[in-house]
This record gives sequence, structure tokens and C-alpha cells, in this order.
Amino acid sequence: MTPDLLDSSVPARSRPTASRRGVPTLAFIATFWLASSSCASRQEVPTAPAPAVTRVKAGRTNWVLRPSEAYDAICLLNLLRGDEFYTRFYPAEFQRFSALLEPKEKAALDHLTERMGKQAGKMVGPHLTLVFSVTGATTVDGLARAVSDEAAWKAMRRDFKATSYGEDSDFGEMEDVRQDLGVLFAFLQRIDFPSIWHAEYLPQVEQAIAQLGAQVAPHDVVGWDEDILGRSLHVEELNAHVLKFVKPHGIRVTGWNFLTDLTYPLSVTVKTAVHELLHPPFKREGAIDARLTALEADPYFQRLVREHDPAFGYTTARGLTEEDCAEAIDVFVSERQGLLRTKDGKPRTGADFFRDHDDGIHVLAYVLYEELRRAEFSPGTKYEDFILKLFDTGVLVPGKFEQRFRSYSGTYPVKALKE
Repeated sequence: MTPDLLDSSVPARSRPTASRRGVPTLAFIATFWLASSSCASRQEVPTAPAPAVTRVKAGRTNWVLRPSEAYDAICLLNLLRGDEFYTRFYPAEFQRFSALLEPKEKAALDHLTERMGKQAGKMVGPHLTLVFSVTGATTVDGLARAVSDEAAWKAMRRDFKATSYGEDSDFGEMEDVRQDLGVLFAFLQRIDFPSIWHAEYLPQVEQAIAQLGAQVAPHDVVGWDEDILGRSLHVEELNAHVLKFVKPHGIRVTGWNFLTDLTYPLSVTVKTAVHELLHPPFKREGAIDARLTALEADPYFQRLVREHDPAFGYTTARGLTEEDCAEAIDVFVSERQGLLRTKDGKPRTGADFFRDHDDGIHVLAYVLYEELRRAEFSPGTKYEDFILKLFDTGVLVPGKFEQRFRSYSGTYPVKALKE
């Protein structure tokens, strides 16, 4: 997911969010580190202490706010691919670090884009953070070991395929870019990005975490989501990894972990948490799977899958459906909790959000949101049963999906379909 470009005062959303400013740049520092690290072997330096975490109790939610050198490193490499989707948020940083790339490193970035982005249809940065999250790596050196060490690589492949995200993956695109990743992590070591991160970016992250820590206590995101899902989430800790380079996304990785940007206001980070806790909103099997599969064959739904900008992600019917089933709850809860805001801080409606978000493609989410507003939930009613009832009562009918969408007063032209 990506925070929404119009959701609150930051350019943010899977563009994940959602779902997504310039900072003074000290380019000469990177040049200095490059020069000092160009000798045949790197000098051993004392390992920096692990950054501190902040813990806050909020009802059912135990917030843990933490920095991450490793996730920031992956997001920086994603930025260096040169996609305007990302460089618009970090023009100075892109210029600074891309100037240090050698030909083999540029070739590695190009192949990463071709193989993982174009051929595999993945959002490169978010997918890499997801895969590497199973390793528990917290540093650039840890990421490099995961790629260079055969046992560590096999463990990452095994552990990722054991998750719901990787169970249907053959890990083929990761195998094909393994050498590229080795080159790119070596680049970060060559320019001593860990030292740059600790000296320049970690203080910014720690300042943002201090502000968040003083603000999140009223926000029981776990309890809010459980009320609609009709089940317990069993979240012992909700880890918000606050980063320098994750815009414009908010990203769910494995476990109860998500990535947010240090520039996002409280409402965006909390809304991201509300959303990312919902993946997946239910296990897709049996009756709910059959009904949703039939709906996905609807011609209008198929157009939404095929005709939108692939930069948003959601290029498969199942992927768009899961996102929409989660986003309906996200927007319903966020509106109710006052988290939907315009750039100048004014409240927004869910209908306004869906019109502007990802060029309006989340039509199923909008329909479910409208029905959630009308529903009277009994305690313990499961979300999937709520959706099944919409099929049983004729609200969701394959072949009549567009007609249902047009029936609501808040319906909107879908920009992705050039309506």
C-alpha cells in the first residue's frame, strides 16, 4: 500500500500505499566517503550501537517505533533505479547517490528493473523489503550476507516461501537478480552508506519517532480492526519502522511489521497501520473464494485490473480484490476515527478518498465501504460473512458490478478507465 497523495499534508499512498520533501543535501560527504573507501580493502570500524526503539501502549495495540538501516538501504536502491514515481520525492538524494554509481552498478539496477519490475510485475522496492524481512537483517552488512552466503540465501528462500506472500512463488525473480543485489549491496558498503545513514538520517528518524511516540497512545488500531474483522488478530507488538526513503509508500512486510516515512504526519502513519494489519483480511477458501472468483470475472472488474497504471500495483484480479477488501475497512475505520484529511487538515469523506486514490481503481473497496456504513454488526460477525451476505442479498452480482457501483450517491468517474 501507499499513503494517498491527497490524504493529509504529505505527498504520499502503494504510489502503497496511499498508498506516499526535499531535505538539505551534503553531497560532499558522500564524495569524501567514496574517496576514503576506494582502497583495496575496507577499514574495520567499530559497529555502531543498535538504534533505540520506542514502545507505547494503546489499548489492544502495543506500538513499537523503530528505525531501520536495512529497510532504508533497500528503499534507497529502489530510488536509484531512477523511476520518476520515486525520484520526485527525493530529487537531491537521487542526484547525490546516483552520481556515485559505477557502470556495473547501473547495469545491476537496470536488470533489477527489467526482471523484477517489468517481467515479474513486482513493485521493486516494496517486494524486496517484503522478501528480506524474513531474514531479520537490520544492517547493510546483514543484507549483503543474506545474498552472498549460500546457507543464508537458502534460508531466506525457505522462510519467504513459508509465508502467505511467498507460498505461490517459485522465487525465480529473486534468483535471477541475486547477483545484481550482491553488486548493489557492495555499492552501499563501498560508499559507506551505514555511516552516512547513522550520521545524517538516523537523527531525523529519531526526531520523528519521538514525535510519534508522544502522539500514538490514543490510537488502538488493533482493536479498531478487530471490531470489523470479527476476530482477534493476536498482535503482540505492532512494529512501525520509520524510514527516510520509503515515500510514497506505506509497506507491510512479514510479521506484524510495516514501513512508514519520517515525514508522514500522525494520521498517515496510523492509517497505514490500520490498513497493513488487514492483510489478508480473511483466508480465501471455500464459499468466499468461489464468490469472489466469480465477481473477478465481471467485465468491469476485469477492466479495472487491466487498464490502470501498473505503477500502482494490483495487476492481478486476486491482488486487487485482497487490497480492496482490506481498504474498505481501512477507509471506513479511518473516516470514523478522523484520520481522513485533506492537505490543509480538513476532514475528507471516504467517497472523496476513493475518487482520488490510485486513479479511482478501488471500486470494490468503495462498494464494500458504502455497505459497511449501512451495516449493523452483531458482536463477532466475521467480515467474510458480511461479504457473503452481500452476495446472497444481491448487492454483489457478477455481471452487474458496474451497475451497483453507479447506484451510490457518492459514485465517481474512474480516472484509470478515462471515464
